[in-house]
Amino acid sequence: MDVKHGFLKCRNRSIRSGTPRGTGGYPRWIIRAARDAHGAGDGAPRTRASPDRPRGQAMFMRWSTDELPQTQRFEQWREACRQHVYALTPERRARGAFQGSISRHTRGGLDVTDIRCDGHLVRRSQRDIDERPGDTYYIYLQGQGRVWIEQQGQRCVLESGDMVIADPNIPFSTDTDRVFDFRLWRVERRRLQSRLRLGSAGLAMHRIDRSCAERDLITCWLDGLLHHHAGLSAANSELAQETLHALVAGVIGAPAPMQEPVRRARRRALLLRVQGTVAQRAGEMDLTPERIASAFGLSLRALHQLFALSDLSFNEFLARTRLERAQAMLRSASCLHLSTAEIGFEAGFGEVSTFYRRFKQRYGITPGEWRAGLAPAREPAR
Repeated sequence: MDVKHGFLKCRNRSIRSGTPRGTGGYPRWIIRAARDAHGAGDGAPRTRASPDRPRGQAMFMRWSTDELPQTQRFEQWREACRQHVYALTPERRARGAFQGSISRHTRGGLDVTDIRCDGHLVRRSQRDIDERPGDTYYIYLQGQGRVWIEQQGQRCVLESGDMVIADPNIPFSTDTDRVFDFRLWRVERRRLQSRLRLGSAGLAMHRIDRSCAERDLITCWLDGLLHHHAGLSAANSELAQETLHALVAGVIGAPAPMQEPVRRARRRALLLRVQGTVAQRAGEMDLTPERIASAFGLSLRALHQLFALSDLSFNEFLARTRLERAQAMLRSASCLHLSTAEIGFEAGFGEVSTFYRRFKQRYGITPGEWRAGLAPAREPAR
């Protein structure tokens, strides 16, 4: 991310993922899933994005204390937190240098904030809540270090990779030994409430250990949403949000009518994880469905049933991933020392003839012609 210090900077942009587009993140299967989801009856009403988060407009903001005078940093930090996180009451334990940064990305129902700062006590009091109640719940994902959060007499200690789902409209306090380093996702309050059966006390703070499989599904889906939201149609964006809220409801404890939507959401998220692993390992020539199934503790039949949610079978997805990787490598300056055949091998193809044939089938030109700068004879099928 670009660093902008001492002021707010808003502009349209997308955040790049380490996973190649089209091979990880939200795959093409979501198009089919969106068609199948209409009229499926998730047992919860659809909601619209709030007016202050218009669908279709993306905003990226970064705020930092770096260029502020030391005497003004913590006071300015208080105001930045109130504007871009929640109404909070930060309290500094010690004098001296203070550093902090906030990065926020919003688009439609997407609202994710990354925070890193020196340690201090943070409270959200009833007065803060009355002044500025939240219309969201939050998913807190711990980065480096260790923090504690206390709410309704419950105290959670979080280490790297741990997650908490909680209600910002219930007073809480939090602190850390060294630095705060976390990602905060806000999810629509009405949409999640419709999937839960909450008592008068509201949503109790729910901790999800980093070793929990459901935590991995939620994190994978959130990452996909962040990195690929810009390419989603309105229908697929809605499906992505529905899936996210069903995943969260499932880990908190969804009532019986929501169990089937939760099951479908978990299958979509598991497919996303599997596809991400296939994309990462696509360069292995001996990668097989059996190896991937074993890595996820699935039977071969279950793996192929999972890919039935997609427009591509396992083998089609693997071949498509390898072709896209080869296509990028052929025009990469870092691969100029490799022949086209060597690039095919690096991409995961075991035979040169197979690589050349499939490349031309997909793009309408040979790998050598693409490397020479010729345009594809046709747009590749999606």
